[in-house]
Parts: sequence; structure tokens; C-alpha cells
Amino acid sequence: MVEVLEATRALADADDVADGLAILARELTRLFDASACMISRYDAARRVTTDWAGFTKRPGRLNRVAESYELAGYPAMLSVLREHSQVAVRVGQPEHPEQQELLRSLGFGASLMLPLTDRGSAFGLIELFDHRRRTFSADEQRFARLCVDQAAVVLSAIRVAETLEHQDLAMVGALANALEAKDAATGHHAAETGELAGDVGEHLGLNGSELRTLRIGGVLHDIGKIGIPESILRKPGALSDEEFAIIREHTTIGAAIISEIPGLADVIEIVRASHERWDGAGYPQGLVSEQIPIGSRIIAVCDAFHAMTEDRVYRSAMSPELALAELDRCSGTQFWPPAVEALEAVVRHGDRAVRYAEATIT
Repeated sequence: MVEVLEATRALADADDVADGLAILARELTRLFDASACMISRYDAARRVTTDWAGFTKRPGRLNRVAESYELAGYPAMLSVLREHSQVAVRVGQPEHPEQQELLRSLGFGASLMLPLTDRGSAFGLIELFDHRRRTFSADEQRFARLCVDQAAVVLSAIRVAETLEHQDLAMVGALANALEAKDAATGHHAAETGELAGDVGEHLGLNGSELRTLRIGGVLHDIGKIGIPESILRKPGALSDEEFAIIREHTTIGAAIISEIPGLADVIEIVRASHERWDGAGYPQGLVSEQIPIGSRIIAVCDAFHAMTEDRVYRSAMSPELALAELDRCSGTQFWPPAVEALEAVVRHGDRAVRYAEATIT
């Protein structure tokens, strides 16, 4: 019972459905010593499930783009959702051949499926996967159902709260799209920096509103480049001192842009300080060590790593190993050491959560 309380407490710290589901997937994977967990949204009218969030242990991988499944060919899955039951499947058993074929195609040997319900209706499907041909015992199934039912109560509250934030998040998406329209490389970089920052922040123990603020700050850390001339942004050679001085203004411009958006007050200082350095040699204010917001310290490391490992107009991408070595060299001077260590753990050893924006519920 302690494990259930701990899992639901972690879930309660989430600010949005995707975050909550990713936390739930992580906790269930760990509680049941499974290999992965996928949570899908259920559309009862169309009899379709769509990937919503997931978690996997290394070396396993989850798809990075949401996929949908028509349930006409998966009767076991459909019965879980319609009858609010749970079904365990193991490769090699006579039951549920279509589900076994799906497991084989995904590289797993066993699964346990459970419904997420709210007020008598199923709104999601949870699938625990194991690479082993494992039997989920009756006690494990009952315990899993208890965890999921408790989590569904918390998730229902998060779903209500999330509707109040749609306007703010829509504005964030519009700003990110505007940046990508001006500089496709920078826009792509911003989105992936936000995701990486969230993973690093989670590794460092951040949760709930802290993680939400960090991810949004990561996405918007370069938004001020909207106000920088394209001739400077896309210049293939080295920047002059005058051009670099103009580039440095983008953090202040970005903070000013965000200050006009309701609900993003906590993001303003993170964006303004995203190019400060741990040793005080950054900009725009020359903040030193713990004067720098923790979100900015994390974003600085993730920004540098992602920038080094992608092609730019003025150089080719660096390998992840070389990029990590460079971050380690600059740890304690340019970068906050715990953020460097956490990034290395995420890149080399960390388990990965996936939040599928395409599956956000309405």
C-alpha cells in the first residue's frame, strides 16, 4: 500500500495530463519490475486507441510519434476497455494470438493490460510490457488494478485543471511556430531542448509545476531571436563583435515577449538567464552560481549539448561522446556541475519517458 501512496503522490505533483501519464508509466514500470509501460487514449466511438505517454527502461525504445490502433483486430484489448477488466498475455500461450503477435512485433514476451476509468467510462488503456515471457500473477494483477484505480482519481483532477491552461499553452505553441518559421533549425532545436531539459530536471528531482515551467522555458529560451535580423541568425561564418552584441540581446527580448503572456510569469527569469554562466561570465546580467535560476542552469547545459550534436550552417554535428566530454571540461566554469552530471546520466544511462502531444485529450 505504501508503494501505491508514493506513486499517486508523485502523480499528484503533475500539472498536466501528459506529465501525469508519463509519471504513472514510470512508476508502474518500476513497481512491477517491467520493461516498459504504454498509456493510450481510448476513443470509444471509433474503437481506436492512440499513444498518450510511455516509459521504457534502457535498452528498450518507444516510438517518438503517437500511433493509433483500431481495436477490431484486438479483441482482448477491446474487452479490457469495454468490461473494465484486466488481461495478462504471455507469448507461447494458446489465448489471445493476435495480442501475442503484437507483442512479438514489439520485441516483448508478456504484457498486462488495464483500463483507466472515470465515472464509469474507460478513457485510457495501460499496457505493462516485459521482455521476459513472464506470468503476471493474480496478486500482481490485483495490485496493479489498485494502483491504476487510485491513479485515475488523481488524473481526473489533473484533466479538469489542464483545461484552464489551454490558452497559455496555445500561446507557447504559437510562439514556437513563429520562431521555427523564421529559423527552422532554431525552432527544432528549441523544442528538443525543452524535452531534454524536462528529462534532466526530472533526474534532478524536479516535479510538478517546476517541470512544466522548465519545459516551457526550454522551448522558449531562444524566442527572442524573433527580434534578431535573419542575416545574423543565418550567417555561415564567425560573427563580428557588433553582431554578437546584437545576438546577446535575444534573452532580454525573449523575457519581454513572455512578460505579455498571462500564466508564464515563472518562465520570464528562466529565459532571461538562460545564457548566464556558472562562473559569472555570461549575459545579460553576469549572474554567478546560485544567483542563476535552477531552470536556467539546466537549460544552459541542454542547449549546449543539443547545439553541439546537430548540424549548423557554420559546422557539422559533434558526436554525443565528444559533446559530453566538452560539457565535462566546462563543468564548474560555464555550467552547473549537477546539471552536467544529470545530462550525462540521461544521455548514457537514463530511462526515457515519452509524452505524445498528438494524443492530448479534449
